Amino acid sequence: MTRRNRIVSVIVAVALAALVLFPFLDVFSGALVRTVTVVVMAAATAQAWNLIGGYTGYPAFGNVAFFGVGGYAVAILMSKLHVDFIPAVLAGGLVAALYATLLGLPILRLKGHYFSIATLGVAEATREVVSNWTALTGGGSGITLPISPDIPPIFNRAMYFSMLAVFVGSVILTYGVTRSKLGYGLIAIREDEDAARSLGINTTRFKVTAFALSALVTGLAGGVYAYWNSQLIPEDAFSLDITLRAILISIIGGPGTLFGPALGAVAFEFMRNYLWDNFPGLQFTFLGLVMVLVIIFMPKGVMEFLTGRRRFTASALLQYVRQNRVS
Repeated sequence: MTRRNRIVSVIVAVALAALVLFPFLDVFSGALVRTVTVVVMAAATAQAWNLIGGYTGYPAFGNVAFFGVGGYAVAILMSKLHVDFIPAVLAGGLVAALYATLLGLPILRLKGHYFSIATLGVAEATREVVSNWTALTGGGSGITLPISPDIPPIFNRAMYFSMLAVFVGSVILTYGVTRSKLGYGLIAIREDEDAARSLGINTTRFKVTAFALSALVTGLAGGVYAYWNSQLIPEDAFSLDITLRAILISIIGGPGTLFGPALGAVAFEFMRNYLWDNFPGLQFTFLGLVMVLVIIFMPKGVMEFLTGRRRFTASALLQYVRQNRVS
């Protein structure tokens, strides 16, 4: 192992140990456990989006459809068929992956903004179907999941570890993909799809596989969220904010990187809470400004600076201004 790989391995091990141990420390409240659970869920959905948006280069705006499908699959299995939590969550992830496979065959033939609009339309259409299928989903009133017999602190801790397992699994999955023929093919598609096709890569199969894997992770996160929330309604399960947050987190952390979504989730949630507390009414303005600066000066996110591939200096800022100055 190189020195950098050893350092990264140590940092990852320490971070994982801290995530595992902190819920058991008395100094941390239950509210903090719930907050960190939300951050971990955001990191998991961002890691899922990273597979199709970061590595494949297809900016999907409809991943929330898989979040909702996974959540409703768990809700239906647990409330109507009395399936246990873990098998229900696994089934919810598989249902979301199957749904993505069926959708991916036609819509992944589109490119650019056409693909983005198509995925957004699919998410809205899925929400409408769920909202009007009253006999199965409860319609607009939603569906109530069985109440856990555990006391709230233990239940919140169990949901935290469930969401953490989804996130760690998504990182392992992404690592395996990037070290495989599939990962190399996805990167080739991102860089030049026509050239990749001319080299013999089955671009449709590779893209559909990435889309299904992205949906699998998103559906697992949606399933854990459904049981944790105990009440699932279409407005929450198919909220566009879930997809937008995943995209923003990936952009901040670094699209197409292994640990970018995790760093982006921490940075985004810290920044969002800070702006909400200190600049009420102007938080969206400042958040938008930060995102513009990140896209201009850190097109590959925070990971680009942490790996030393880009340095943010005053001279770099002046050089950018000179190059883009309107004469």
